Amino acid sequence: MRVLQLCVVCIAPSLGALSALWIWPGVTGGIIYAACKAVLYGIPIVVLVRMVTPRGLCGWLVRGTGAGGVTWGIGSGLVIGGLVIAAWTGWLGPGADTSRLVAVLTENGMTRPLRFWAFAAWLCIGNSLLEELVFRWYVDTRLETLGAGPLTVLVGSAGIFTLHHVIVLAAYVDWPLVLIGSSGVFVGGLTWSLTRRHWRTILPGWISHGLVDVAIIVIGLEVLGTPA
Repeated sequence: MRVLQLCVVCIAPSLGALSALWIWPGVTGGIIYAACKAVLYGIPIVVLVRMVTPRGLCGWLVRGTGAGGVTWGIGSGLVIGGLVIAAWTGWLGPGADTSRLVAVLTENGMTRPLRFWAFAAWLCIGNSLLEELVFRWYVDTRLETLGAGPLTVLVGSAGIFTLHHVIVLAAYVDWPLVLIGSSGVFVGGLTWSLTRRHWRTILPGWISHGLVDVAIIVIGLEVLGTPA
């Protein structure tokens, strides 16, 4: 059962992205995408709640995290986020064709300040936490339980994390940017898995991940022309 659950969680994000963006764009794809997201987040959350109970979730999240872990989370997030912004403004951004991305964001109301900042808050706080829970805690620890070695865990988890980002990026930007962006996602996945492995908690990785998402939002502001 654990192997089946792990396989479902690993497949869900890519299946959802493929359905919504490539195979059945529209209502059907949207329903499948929502179902895949529910499975992706639902299984790890159910497993976690069975382990620590709802009241113990906050304690579980911060357990074992000291000043060193928080400092690492902040420092690594600022470094990676800074590199992302520097790469975009100094190399990738000029000349990049973002017309498809801008069209989709505009269609979804991201030029409206309230919606944009609500999405930004969700991405940097909620989504980053869920991704750390799913990919760094659930996937990593399940692979470890199945006897996978450290390298297999790190590369496998980062690869699964990266695959659905490739599918999403390919729908909106050209392939050179997809390859560069997905390479960055893979490095991020490796970094946060190593962080979880070292500190034995997802909190430092969540801090780092959230700060990198802040950098993505900064780029989004530049692409959209700064909603205000």
